[in-house]
Amino acid sequence: MLLLLFSAAVVFILWRCWFFFRNPPRHVPAGNSMLSPADGYIVYVRRVEVGEVPIAIKKGRRITLAELAIPGETAGSSGLLIGIFMTPFSVHYNRIPLSGVVSSVHSYKPGNNRTMALMIFNLLTGNKVPETGCTYLLTNERKTTVVQTGSGCYAVTQIADIWVSQIVNRLSPGSKVTRGTPFGMIRFGSQTDIFISDQLGYRPVCTPGEYVYAGETVIAS
Repeated sequence: MLLLLFSAAVVFILWRCWFFFRNPPRHVPAGNSMLSPADGYIVYVRRVEVGEVPIAIKKGRRITLAELAIPGETAGSSGLLIGIFMTPFSVHYNRIPLSGVVSSVHSYKPGNNRTMALMIFNLLTGNKVPETGCTYLLTNERKTTVVQTGSGCYAVTQIADIWVSQIVNRLSPGSKVTRGTPFGMIRFGSQTDIFISDQLGYRPVCTPGEYVYAGETVIAS
């Protein structure tokens, strides 16, 4: 019994300290295509009209996420919203989708985080709208980074699970960022969303259910 407990403890420590925090090298494709900021499953590819994000939490009603309507930056912008759900087995480092300069980093820390387990259940059961019932999209701790490029802006939002102690984000306003390089991570099962303004002129080339890799998979071109 003691040997079994010891073996289980060793497996957990290896998973927690090596497998979970691994950061394998990525082959960044050439060009100016938009790369995935995270490893995980694409859960939605949606149009965003004037800062309103159509997330179907209940009966398909539209939900406004204030961090994607930042005064002087993305306010009033229409564009594309792509959600990427990171499982406990995904690489949890986030990477820069497109080179530019960070204009702002906004943090949101609510009083009650919620578990992301429902998203895993929805994915396993083949729910065509996997974010249904996933209220963590509205309530959980998050950090949004807005990056300005030569022709427009995009915003990456890191969303934490209830078990996450910290969102790691090493960026600050004025930071120059290079396509495909790591900038932070989220622990345990989490989600990363990216808003791409219409100014950039990108179209999505990814679909819900597809598994993508940070800094390597092209999600918009």
